[in-house]
Amino acid sequence: MFKGTLYPFQEEAREKMVDRGKMLLAVVMGGGKTVITINSLETLFEQQEITRAIIIVPASLKYQWLREITKFTNSRAVVIDGNAKIRETLWRSAIRAKYVIVNPETLLNDQHMFNSLRFEAMVIDEATMIKSPRAKRTRLLKKLGKKCQYRFALTGQPIENKPEELFSIMEFVDENVLGRFDWFDKTFIVRDKFGRPTRYRNLNVLNKSMELAMVRKSRKDIQDQLPEVISTVIPVQFDELGALAYKNIANDLLKQIQQALSTHGKGFDLWSHYHGNPAANEAQGQIMSRLTILRMLCDNPELVLFSAEEFVRADGDVGSKYAKEVMDNGWVNGNLKTPKMDAVIDYMTEILEEDPNNKIVLFSFFKKNLKLLANGTKNLTNSVLFTGDMNSTEKDAAKQKFTKDPNTRLFLSSDAGGYGVDLPQANYLISYDLPWSAGKLDQREARIIRLSSQHPHVTIASFVMKGSIEERQYEMLQQKRGINEAFIDKGYDTQGRFELTLNSLTEFLQHSEV
Repeated sequence: MFKGTLYPFQEEAREKMVDRGKMLLAVVMGGGKTVITINSLETLFEQQEITRAIIIVPASLKYQWLREITKFTNSRAVVIDGNAKIRETLWRSAIRAKYVIVNPETLLNDQHMFNSLRFEAMVIDEATMIKSPRAKRTRLLKKLGKKCQYRFALTGQPIENKPEELFSIMEFVDENVLGRFDWFDKTFIVRDKFGRPTRYRNLNVLNKSMELAMVRKSRKDIQDQLPEVISTVIPVQFDELGALAYKNIANDLLKQIQQALSTHGKGFDLWSHYHGNPAANEAQGQIMSRLTILRMLCDNPELVLFSAEEFVRADGDVGSKYAKEVMDNGWVNGNLKTPKMDAVIDYMTEILEEDPNNKIVLFSFFKKNLKLLANGTKNLTNSVLFTGDMNSTEKDAAKQKFTKDPNTRLFLSSDAGGYGVDLPQANYLISYDLPWSAGKLDQREARIIRLSSQHPHVTIASFVMKGSIEERQYEMLQQKRGINEAFIDKGYDTQGRFELTLNSLTEFLQHSEV
C-alpha cells in the first residue's frame, strides 16, 4: 500500500499508467516521476496484476530509489550491487522482493539471473539511456521488456539531441504507437541530400499519436507548484593573452574543418559515426581534440597544461597529444590568467556570504576542474565531489553529506550528477561550462527545480566566455530545446512545422570575436 499523497496531476498520471500499462511518463524533471511510478506499481500489486517489478536506473540512483520505496511503501526492495558473488546472493534473495533495483551495466552481466525470476513490470528511469537503438544495453532492455506486460519509461526530456531518440524510447514502451522507423522518418523529418535534417513537419499528427501512450507535464504546466526560476547568463571577457591563445587554436580548428569538408564533402558531419572509414574518423578526432582544448582554455588554462603533462608522463596513454602541441607552439603557458574561475569564485563568495542558508550546485564537464574549484573554495565552505569515477555508495554518501550537513554548501558535480539526483536544499545552480546535449543541460537544472524544493525561488547561472565556442554551444542548446518542445509540447507552427536555423560551426568560427 502506498503511504503518501499525490498532487492532482500526479494522480491523473497514475491512473493512466495503471489503465494502459505501457506508458512514457514524461513529467518535467522535479515533478515527482519516482513517486508517481511507485504509486502506480503499488496499485498494480494491490490489484494482483503484478507480483514483482524490476527498476532499471543509472547506478547513482539505485539507493535513492530504495529510500523512496522504503519511505512510501512497506514492500520489500532489493538493490543489486557489489561483486559477482554478492550480486548472485542478492538476485536469489530477490525472489522474496516486490522491487528489484539494478543499473543497466550490471544487468548486462547478470541477465541470466533476470531470466530466473518472473517480472510482470519493468521501469526504465532516465529512459534516454535507451535513446541509441544500436547500443548493446538498448537492445537488451527492449528484449527483456517484451517479457513484461507493464512497461514504463521515465524521462523529463524524451529528446536530448534528435527526434530519433523518442522513436527508440517508444520502441520499448509500445512499438505500435509510432510504427516503423522508415515511416516515422519520412513523415516527420525533412532531410537534405546528405541526410541532415533541415526541418520537421506533421508534428501535430505525431502529437496526436503520442497522446495515448504519454503523460506529459512541462515546467509551464505545473509552474505554480515549483519554485520560481531566475535564469541568467554571465559573460566573461578573456584577458589579452588568453584571447590570443584562443584565436590561435580556433584558427587551427577552422583549418581542420575546412580540410575535412574538402576531403570528405560538404556532407561531413562532426557528430556522425563513420563505420569502416578510418580517414573520416581521423578527421573527426582532429576536430574534436581542438574543440576540447578550446573548451579547456575557456574553463581554465591550467587544464590544457595538465592534459599536456599527462600525455608526456603516460607516454600518450592519457592526456591530449594536441594539448602538448599547443604548449610546444607557445600558445598557452603558465602566465595565462583564469578569468572564468575568478568570476565564478567571486560569484559564489557573494552568494555564500549573503545568507548562511544558501547552498550551491555547480556542474563542470572536466573532473580536474572540479578539483581545482574544490581547492579554490576551501576557505569559503566545505564541498563534496560527485563524478562518474565514484561508485554508487560513494555518490550516495556525497549526496547525503550535502543534504544533511549545514556546513557543506557546495556540491561539485560532473554530469554524472545530472541524472535524477534530488537536491532541494540548494537554491543556486551554476553551469561552469555547457554540455553539448540539451537533455544534459535540462537534467542539470532540474536538480534544484523540484516540487520538494526548500526555497521559494532558485537561480540558474551559466558562465560563458565572450566570443568563444561556448556562445555557439549556448545557441545550439536553445535550438535543441526547441526541437524537444516541437515534438513533445506542441512548439510547432499552425501547419505542424519546425524550422532549423542554426548557422554552421565554420560560419561561427569565421565571424566570432573574442
